[in-house]
Amino acid sequence: MKRHLDLDSRGAITLNGLARRLGRTREQLMHRWIAETSEQAAHTDADSGQGLMDCFAYMLAEVCAALLVAESDASLSAHVAVAHPGRFWPEGWRVTDLFRNIDLMQRFLKDEIRAYFGPVAASVDVHIRAHDIVERTFRAMIENAIEAQMQRQAAEVAAAQDSLHTALTALKLTEERLRVATSAAGIGIFEWCGASRQGVWENRQMYEITGQPEERGPLTETEFITSVVHPDDVELLKCHFQSRLVSGEPVHVAFRLHRVTDRALRTVEMFGYLRPPVQQDDYTFIGSLCDVTERTDAEAKLQDADRRKDIFLATLAHELRNPLAPVRNAAHLLGHGAGADPAKREWLRNVIERQTGHLSHLIDDLLDVSRITTGKIELKREVFDIRLALDHALEITMPAALQRHHDIVRLSLAHPVYVHGDPARITQTFSNLLDNAIKYTDEGGRIVVCATLVGQEVSVTVSDTGTGISGDALPHVFDLFVQGSCHGEPSRGGLGIGLSVCKTLTEMHCGTIVARSEGKNRGSEFEIRLPVCQGSNQRAKDDAEAGRPPSDPLRVLIVDDNSDAALSLAMILDAHDVRTAHSGEEALQIAAAFEPQIVFLDLGLPGISGYEVARRLRDRQAAGKRLEIVAVSGYGQPEDVTRSAGAGCDSHLVKPVDIEELLAIIRRMTSENPSTA
Repeated sequence: MKRHLDLDSRGAITLNGLARRLGRTREQLMHRWIAETSEQAAHTDADSGQGLMDCFAYMLAEVCAALLVAESDASLSAHVAVAHPGRFWPEGWRVTDLFRNIDLMQRFLKDEIRAYFGPVAASVDVHIRAHDIVERTFRAMIENAIEAQMQRQAAEVAAAQDSLHTALTALKLTEERLRVATSAAGIGIFEWCGASRQGVWENRQMYEITGQPEERGPLTETEFITSVVHPDDVELLKCHFQSRLVSGEPVHVAFRLHRVTDRALRTVEMFGYLRPPVQQDDYTFIGSLCDVTERTDAEAKLQDADRRKDIFLATLAHELRNPLAPVRNAAHLLGHGAGADPAKREWLRNVIERQTGHLSHLIDDLLDVSRITTGKIELKREVFDIRLALDHALEITMPAALQRHHDIVRLSLAHPVYVHGDPARITQTFSNLLDNAIKYTDEGGRIVVCATLVGQEVSVTVSDTGTGISGDALPHVFDLFVQGSCHGEPSRGGLGIGLSVCKTLTEMHCGTIVARSEGKNRGSEFEIRLPVCQGSNQRAKDDAEAGRPPSDPLRVLIVDDNSDAALSLAMILDAHDVRTAHSGEEALQIAAAFEPQIVFLDLGLPGISGYEVARRLRDRQAAGKRLEIVAVSGYGQPEDVTRSAGAGCDSHLVKPVDIEELLAIIRRMTSENPSTA
């Protein structure tokens, strides 16, 4: 209810009159109170303008209301009830600010009461009642203010507790995620205390990494360094810790350790932070430990593979250039008179043949590696006598053995032993072993080839009196690109891939291969074991007919845009009726009139490709006429052979062509066509 502070009609000194006086002096009181409050204020958030005026108005209104109520009913002066302060107390006031400013307001009002009652004679009772009413009013305001502050603080505490609970829940979830992540990553978390010499392991991964039984508890720093860390890495770890303790930088170090239970050697990586000591040795280290054995082993293998790759490329360049020098020299001599002397011409021919054969062998090795690494090598299996493959391998390598004056001793099987496999690949395997023995055995040495039957397997060993293999190199002798290092000396030629090819081909035939050596200059032995074919009553094909010379000439068409290649092949086949063509169009024209029985067809022709020439020749082939088309190409991958067969080619030879293989086709054609007139 709005209260009117009118003057008393009798001018008496009353509580109503005091209330009216306070109303008249309201502005002066407010300015005094706000000025003094602002000077002493410790708060920072309260509005120094409207907020203080609202607070002053609230307190003054409550005092005046209490005076008016007491004037109308004296019995109510002992029971002062004030309105709830609500929004009138500035939010930035602390309890001390509240009490100080209420007390200040109370003193101002008491001064006004004394001033009101001072000039006139008034009843002592009224004066005392006025002071008492003001006292009780301010006490009620203080009680309400305290209650409001307590409610506010309770709300703040409740909010803080909610926030804390939320934070603790989030922290718990974060810790759980961290625990799952470290467990999945195999990371151990631990803490070492320098002062107490104690260790705390935060998860089970520490026990798994170190091999420490869980029932024994965590290892201290001292126990860890003295009983787990590899002795050669102890000083490294100590120095790293000491330097980081001084510099304050994070700890990051890799070292080896022996697991407690099985003493297995592992490589670990440690990360962490050292808290600087307050007193001597009073430091704390919080860190993580991770087993990186597999990673470091893989990195070491990659580095070794990269090193061997560099060696291989250097060796490849060297090995490919070497044969070119004598070939170029021979070509020069043939063009400057040496060809007139039959003996020199024959010697130069042998030089070119040997060196091109060597180049062809290197290229074949490279292609084998490519096929093996890409999984594209295919075996042409058949049942054959293992002795034939061994004989062929000895025949291939015998010229090199004779050149180095080696004594080749063969201890062969007395009867046929049949295996199911690819004769060419088995021959290649034996030839590689023999070639390796010849290269790493000094002149005049001995090489022994022994074949025996062991149960259901045939064993073929190639042993030599050569440079031998060191013990640390023996496990790597079949690795790719490993060369002379396994023999304790520089490479003696080759690309370091022959033995790796041997191992792969042997395993593809379900066999095994092992290397043995008693050390440097003690010779070496390689043994291959292959399963014996159960159908041992089968016999290998009789290839005697393949060696029979042709009795009648064949009509042969050679198609190659390289005129040197075409003419040189024509000279080799000069016993037959030979024509040459250097393009697809020319080949089709000659074939229409010549009607060849066999065509050696280069596939990479200008204009019309060799594939298209083969298709057209097949389309024109007369009924009942025999036509053999032999593809000749530098590409020899399985997909290349498939493509040439799809175009109509009967066989596929890879450049540089093996002359014996080419002549074998000629001999077969002659035997199939006894009358070629």
